[in-house]
Amino acid sequence: MSKLAEFCQKVPGLRGLYNFLARVHIRGVERELRKYGLRYDDLLNEQDPDVKKALEMLPEHEKQLRAKRFIRAFDLSMKKTHLPDEIAQKEDIWNPYLRSRIELIRKEKHRNETYK
Repeated sequence: MSKLAEFCQKVPGLRGLYNFLARVHIRGVERELRKYGLRYDDLLNEQDPDVKKALEMLPEHEKQLRAKRFIRAFDLSMKKTHLPDEIAQKEDIWNPYLRSRIELIRKEKHRNETYK
């Protein structure tokens, strides 16, 4: 959490505003991801070494699904259209298929650094 976020959480008058704005932001991100059939983890920076390692750890089936989501999103974007709502609502955009692996990698890295 950033220092500004920590400050906003500590100040009683700002906590409610901060939480409201966070919910609005999350709904906006969710709406945009659903338009193209992407998941939140698809937006993670692939240049980050931890993300790269997590991508390598993915099962082949999950790699194929990820590639298909990117192709579909690119196709929809080029056609300036969106997924139909009945299809868009089926996707679990908050499924942490990559974040859980990244968290394990970072814990392992932290554990290795503390024992050196």
